Amino acid sequence: MLDQALLCLATTIYMESAHEPKEAQIAVGYVLLRRAEFEHKNICYQMKRPAQFSWYGIVKPPSVIRQEYKNIAYRVLHRLEVDYSYGATHFHDTTIKKPKSWAGLQPVVKWSNLIFYKQGGSKYARNP
Repeated sequence: MLDQALLCLATTIYMESAHEPKEAQIAVGYVLLRRAEFEHKNICYQMKRPAQFSWYGIVKPPSVIRQEYKNIAYRVLHRLEVDYSYGATHFHDTTIKKPKSWAGLQPVVKWSNLIFYKQGGSKYARNP
């Protein structure tokens, strides 16, 4: 199960932020980990939920994910990296419009083209 969680996390990091700086890639990983409530067994389920990540179900990921993304995923999965999302539960690329349903979310950090958001008073407001 851990291998599958690592692959789901690495794939999401790659698909959502391959052309972003490392901080953004780590932040994307933490958003997925946070949505999975820091449980390895929930990562793939959260990745596959409808409308959670822009690529899933629309774009087929490469058959082999490069080792650098697996390394980032491993470090996020084991919380060996700083949470550069600063407690975010959502993010979006600045080239698309922020969804209206996110009106209650507060922006917390921007890394290159990705803006990260969290709900006010979120139980995940601090680094895990």
